[in-house]
Amino acid sequence: MNYFSKTFLITAGIFVLVSCDKDPEQVGCTDPYSVNYDPSALKDDGTCIYNDKEQLIWANGMRGGWNGDLLQGAFKLNICAGESHEEVQEVDSATVESSLYLGTGGGLEHKSYFSLINEQNARDFAEGSLRMGLRISDAEGGAPEYIRFYIGGKILQTEECNPHRRSDFVEISTHSLNDSIYTDVNIPIRDFDKIMMAHVNVVCGIQFEGERSTGIEVDDIRWVANNLK
Repeated sequence: MNYFSKTFLITAGIFVLVSCDKDPEQVGCTDPYSVNYDPSALKDDGTCIYNDKEQLIWANGMRGGWNGDLLQGAFKLNICAGESHEEVQEVDSATVESSLYLGTGGGLEHKSYFSLINEQNARDFAEGSLRMGLRISDAEGGAPEYIRFYIGGKILQTEECNPHRRSDFVEISTHSLNDSIYTDVNIPIRDFDKIMMAHVNVVCGIQFEGERSTGIEVDDIRWVANNLK
């Protein structure tokens, strides 16, 4: 046996001895609903991190941010087709309410979505819901018959907008909506097929068709989790 073979065997033997002496337990966060879940961890070390229970996307004229971070986690409204603008209504001498108008404009469809500046791990919202208030607009064309919603997912969306990935659509009828008060809409996250909760960058997409100047008003758009500690 030559010198190099002997050296290799000795080194390999030392490596095996050192490896056998190591603690086989891997520590880390073992909660699959946490932001920093470690699937290789065998023992929880108390380092699990959780998102805020509610993620405010848009309310009363103000955009929110993931976990309240308006710098690194801010939400952005992207218009792919149609138009949007803020509707301001004076309730009394001291109160002003704002809603977000989404409409077809001079066309026959509306497509928009709220995205995050930086994608987030949202596995702890898997049993949560997308919520908002919807109201029929007094726009010239009235309201569309149906509205389709989506969140971030596995389907590539490229039409008339910057490429992004979305889930399947969840469609709701506007027949039960009111033109004077908001109707609360609550869509369970599990209703969106083909979602990707570990890498979320689109938190709310809205699409509908209608006549020219068809639209709706939305407010208090948010994600709500039901299982956070």
